[in-house]
Amino acid sequence: MPRDRVMPAAEAGFQAAIDRYCAAFGRDALPCLFAARGGAEPIAAAMLAHAVTARRPLAYAAIAEALGAPPPPMSGAL
Repeated sequence: MPRDRVMPAAEAGFQAAIDRYCAAFGRDALPCLFAARGGAEPIAAAMLAHAVTARRPLAYAAIAEALGAPPPPMSGAL
């Protein structure tokens, strides 16, 4: 990726939501984000923001379940 690439607003918002979530709960509490690829980043960002506001971390597979994706393998959480 070239250094002068400007991050799109949706991608920047998703990254900011991840950063806020990790600041609130720690990077180890981050749910699987694989299902959020390909246009679902705004939904995942909203879920992360809501979790921070509610002061409740998300389950590992919460985003995948909300998007109707198959559950991620739990071995990735360990």
